[in-house]
Amino acid sequence: MKKNLLPKTASQRAIAGLTSLALVAGGLTVMPYAGAQDEPAEPVVATAEPNNDAAAEEAAPAEAAAPEAAAEDEALPEGAAAVALANAPQLNTALPTGDAKGFITGGTAAGSEVDFQVTGLGDGDKIVSVGTEHVNWLRKDQSINAIADASGNVTIKGVQIPADAKTGEHIYFTYLKAADSKEYEVMLDATVTSSTENINVDQYTGAKRTLLAGLTESAFDPSSKELFVTRNSTKGYTIYKLDAKTLDVLAKNDVEEKYAADGIAVDNKGQVWVTNSNDGTISVYRQSDLTHIKTFSKQIIPEAKSIVIDNKNNLAYVGAAEGKITVLDINQEKPIGTIELDGFDQVASLSYDEQTNQLIATSGGSPDPQVAKVKLSEGKKVDRYAVKGAEGVVGAAYDPASKNIFVGTGASEVAVISTKDEKIIATIPTGAAATDVRYNAKDKRIYVVNQSGGTVSAIDPATNKVVANLSVGDTPVHLSVAPNGAVAVVNKADKDIGAQDLVDEVYTFKYNAPTPPPQPKPSTSESSTTQKPTEKPKPTEDPKPKPPNGSSDLSSKLGKYRTILIAIFSVLGLTGIIAGAVAAMAHANMIPKEWLPPQFR
Repeated sequence: MKKNLLPKTASQRAIAGLTSLALVAGGLTVMPYAGAQDEPAEPVVATAEPNNDAAAEEAAPAEAAAPEAAAEDEALPEGAAAVALANAPQLNTALPTGDAKGFITGGTAAGSEVDFQVTGLGDGDKIVSVGTEHVNWLRKDQSINAIADASGNVTIKGVQIPADAKTGEHIYFTYLKAADSKEYEVMLDATVTSSTENINVDQYTGAKRTLLAGLTESAFDPSSKELFVTRNSTKGYTIYKLDAKTLDVLAKNDVEEKYAADGIAVDNKGQVWVTNSNDGTISVYRQSDLTHIKTFSKQIIPEAKSIVIDNKNNLAYVGAAEGKITVLDINQEKPIGTIELDGFDQVASLSYDEQTNQLIATSGGSPDPQVAKVKLSEGKKVDRYAVKGAEGVVGAAYDPASKNIFVGTGASEVAVISTKDEKIIATIPTGAAATDVRYNAKDKRIYVVNQSGGTVSAIDPATNKVVANLSVGDTPVHLSVAPNGAVAVVNKADKDIGAQDLVDEVYTFKYNAPTPPPQPKPSTSESSTTQKPTEKPKPTEDPKPKPPNGSSDLSSKLGKYRTILIAIFSVLGLTGIIAGAVAAMAHANMIPKEWLPPQFR
């Protein structure tokens, strides 16, 4: 016999029906909440009603502009046309070419203030305009006073380059010649460059040191603890040994004039290798105290210009005139071979990539600017790449990841050469007179000296974008990179500090990669019990109270079936309501009791 679980009395059945109704209502209430657990609610955004008055005001100028547009088709009176042309901020590119020379100091970056000087003018000649092809940068007061003196010189200070000046545009000036009252135009050997504003300076740390003027190059020792700098001046020739971190002078050697220290490299044998610009020889000095060890004769290494060291294989590579690279054995201190670079008037600079065992050489001011990649592991195989449009190729560096060569063009940009496609695939605006270029294996960045811009730009070779811009004086000329990632820059400051001799500057800086913020550790019962009394409890990411241990697991399991369970309970509840209502009607004699099933009578 089955046990009857249904209510037996009418009142009980009525109560059961109401209870079921409550269950259904509760289920219908919980169902939307259950959905909200799986999908977050859309945020409510309040929108303002449109302002009809403002819309009318915006429409008004458009309506007013129509008559002006129509008026443009109307011819100006002859006199008005002449006045409009005279007042227009444009340069007349149809003018004859003049023979005067123009110079800009302070860089050519957009938004900067520079000084402009012209030589070779006649007495009384007047500067009419300075700027790009379509924009005159001179103010009226500057133009009025821009008259050449008896020596044919004009200096205009405080010329403002517009902040929106287009990078890469050539700079011109025009002048009115007093002798024939005609205007002449001259195109400068300069273009507008990107802003010299410092970028991400806070990512770098470094130091600065002043030394006697005439500094040329620098090189780190393999341990990155010392920096060696050469000085080549009419007032003396010096080799400095500096502390790489503080730039304090540890030792120096005022070398003989006949040697004229210039290029420099450091090996791991305790020696410093220096090229001598006066006689084209190479001298070797001790790292400890910079005492002279020996000098190679000119017959062995003719016209030495640049030098790099391969410390892994104990070799030195010396760039010289006529496109020759002499290979020296450091241990034996003698030449063991020569690499010929056809088409190179000289080897202006050398860089060595230890990772790929390759040399990168530049042709300098050769009529056909080139970059050469020498694969030392493949029998000194030479690949050449033309740098079309470059004013001269001073520095270049190889990026092992992209297999691209980054070249300082001497203009305001760095050219990117794909060794795969054998052509320029991109140009990167950096600063005025981009010259020396180096690859930093530590931070995976390309560094370029902007000689006329007074900055060093850091380039991400993965994106070909400038990611940092650092001020390093007025005229930086040379870069060197340490194994630990530090970068040294020699600046031809020629500053007068009140002493008898002028001074130059040496800068060092090192990239400090941003450290990601620490991720909060998940809280555990163990950590809560071991927490010190003095420590404040750390806030959790979720401010809502958490269920007791064990219940969270059950809740998460039941949550998967929440919707199904609610539907089942809703159907059962609705069935109970109907049954209770019919039983109540039968017992109230509203319907015959025979209509009910036997278990409900």
